[in-house]
Amino acid sequence: MLLHKLITPILTGLMLAALPLLSQAVSFSADAVQIRNGQFSHARMYWQDDKVRFEYVEDGTPMVQIFDNKAGKMIWLDTENKRYIEKKLLDGQAMDSMVRQSQPLTNPCKVFKQAECTKLKKTEMHGRQAQKWLITFNDGKYDRHLFQWIDSKLGVVLRQENPDGSVFDVTVRENQEINGRKVRKLEMHAVSATGVTMKGEQWIDEKLNIVVRQQNDAGAMDELRNIKAEKLQASLFAIPKNYTRFEDDKPEAVAKTDRTESAKPASVKH
Repeated sequence: MLLHKLITPILTGLMLAALPLLSQAVSFSADAVQIRNGQFSHARMYWQDDKVRFEYVEDGTPMVQIFDNKAGKMIWLDTENKRYIEKKLLDGQAMDSMVRQSQPLTNPCKVFKQAECTKLKKTEMHGRQAQKWLITFNDGKYDRHLFQWIDSKLGVVLRQENPDGSVFDVTVRENQEINGRKVRKLEMHAVSATGVTMKGEQWIDEKLNIVVRQQNDAGAMDELRNIKAEKLQASLFAIPKNYTRFEDDKPEAVAKTDRTESAKPASVKH
């Protein structure tokens, strides 16, 4: 369970899910790029206050999708016919659609809500100052223990040793640059209880504090390019007044929505 919660989301598919969200507003536009199995996809993205808008083309047809995390809904716009579909956003979809920001972790019990967390000592891990923690939780029958080393400056988990023998390590490299922006790089390495190794990398923008690039050892890559911090118009995240609603029972509307959800660039499901 711990591997699924803390390691697998970081190193498979989208690693963005590994970083908690900040509630503070962030407003910017960017080009979102994704590579999966050698296939390239692109979307224009607009992000503001827990809302994100994607503009892209599928089979020659312009597509727009809007995710509103606070309102818990997804909007699909047919810009050619001026029609829309509005659907409830499931918890998994809401999580995947959000931009991830790197929020410093000061106490592991903020993640392990039902656990007991004991601060052990200040120490060094991977060349950085860290705080070592003991985390105790009950699996229904027995108490289980894991250890975390949390970076004193950035609040990043530098190492985690799980009760099943699996291990997760992070190496931090500061003062990096990508696409002309200052970033810090996280090199992640996980070994499962059976000895399976997984690797991944993230680049976190120093100014916006968001993941602007990530890739794993399977060749998947997600990246935000041409980032521009700016105030965006609220109308970008709303249904235009002159649009009419699709009939929910029309099969072409449902099929179209399903296609656009699967086609949306995963790099910015966020």
